[in-house]
Amino acid sequence: MSERKRHVRTVLKDLLDRYISGRTNLKEQQFVEKLYDAIDKGGAEHTDLDRIGEEIREGVQKHIEKRPIPQRLHRTWYAAASVIILLGTFISYWVNKQENRPSTLYHATHQNPALIIGNQKRFDLLDTLPPGSHYTIINEEKVLALGAFPHRTSNGKLRIENPSRQVFSVLLDDSTQVWLNYMATLELDPNFNKSNRSVRVTGEVFFDVYKQYTMGKRIPFSVHSSLQTIEVLGTKFNVNASDGVEENVLLSEGSIRLTHNRYGTQVLIKPGQQAFVEKDKPKILLIQSRNIEKANAWRKGLFYFDSERLAEVVLEFEQWYGTDIRIDPVIADLPITGMISRYEDIEEVLNIIKMTNNINYSKKKGIIYVTR
Repeated sequence: MSERKRHVRTVLKDLLDRYISGRTNLKEQQFVEKLYDAIDKGGAEHTDLDRIGEEIREGVQKHIEKRPIPQRLHRTWYAAASVIILLGTFISYWVNKQENRPSTLYHATHQNPALIIGNQKRFDLLDTLPPGSHYTIINEEKVLALGAFPHRTSNGKLRIENPSRQVFSVLLDDSTQVWLNYMATLELDPNFNKSNRSVRVTGEVFFDVYKQYTMGKRIPFSVHSSLQTIEVLGTKFNVNASDGVEENVLLSEGSIRLTHNRYGTQVLIKPGQQAFVEKDKPKILLIQSRNIEKANAWRKGLFYFDSERLAEVVLEFEQWYGTDIRIDPVIADLPITGMISRYEDIEEVLNIIKMTNNINYSKKKGIIYVTR
């Protein structure tokens, strides 16, 4: 962590600690609430980090106004905890931006995303791009635009793998955008966007499917995994095919038809619904989901938790960071709410949660222990 970032975090934590306990003056209180509202509405992107840091320093160190403000009993610890998590994420985002690091794709510290054609050609996508492909910026995200490059052959399927702990985004040559989570893969048929629009996935993948027409009719887009087939006309949805026993699909926009590969059972999914497919059960479970924000968050490089059990949060950290984390059963059901950058190291993430909940952690012989 840079010295500048550490200083801002220290000053910010002191300010928020006093805000929670009702010891801020009016100027400080208004600043915290204004910044929280800006983040909540998505308007904080236009705020300059230097000005924020200066306002914090003026409020905390110079004590511009000396009038104490009575503790506001209606402001719960839960709300204050959300403020801290969101502000921690915000400061991290702005320091990254000031240091000119892209918000979605970084130089991977592990194996890089790769593109494989057939059994012969392999491209390290952070080093060498295949002919006809290039990086572009879409909504401030760095995206690989594949294009219809000439290496695609009748017997050479195109496969993209993402073994890095970074979200990797691809723009297909039919203008469909795809986000691959850690350890996800995307495979295209050699005739993709010629005779069909068919792909196969493993892991967690988000699709924003472009509506394509021929002779006045929409050309369907299909997604295949080990347990299910999804037929799409034009929509946004999240597929999680990480587990060979159960898979799920969450629909954000449009409509899709899901078919169980083994039993042939089908369901039509509407926006906001999530379908669960199990390997040995013909019935497809369909529920109204609260996880749309979570699906949107991971592709933007964020962890998103909405009153999730600490045990489930820790499991997600283990999968992402590849770190063994042991949790005291006494705090397994502690609800966690907030957004945290996935590109912080694991100890920074745990420090943010520690600030907002009555927990501690220690590290011994490579294992992290989370306790009360």
